[in-house]
Amino acid sequence: MASAVSYEYLKQIQGAAFGLATLDANSKIDPAQLPDIVTLFKGVFGTADLLRAAFPTSSIACYAYVTATNSFWYWNPQLTDHDPVDPQPAADWVNQEISEEDYTNLTDEEKAMVPYLVVPPLYVPAP
Repeated sequence: MASAVSYEYLKQIQGAAFGLATLDANSKIDPAQLPDIVTLFKGVFGTADLLRAAFPTSSIACYAYVTATNSFWYWNPQLTDHDPVDPQPAADWVNQEISEEDYTNLTDEEKAMVPYLVVPPLYVPAP
């Protein structure tokens, strides 16, 4: 009897919100049934150029891992080209780890959009 109740319960939550995802004819889960955290992650890429080629546009909170920089990159839709007269949108993928100098050059809006991690300059002791 317990297995029949369990089967009925599983059938009831199949495809439901917070339930069990269903499989399509190719045994794949419909991305609409996945939680946001899964669909926001765009994957692992060898270089930032490969990431940009795969996802020339994205949405806020999307992120990917780039092995060449050994860091996470985030989509920032608030970036501009910094033209002082007529700034234009220039949304792009940005490395979460940036130098202190680059961080200082960001606008307050850009700083607010992505959780940047400031990497201090490498200390090299004098010989």
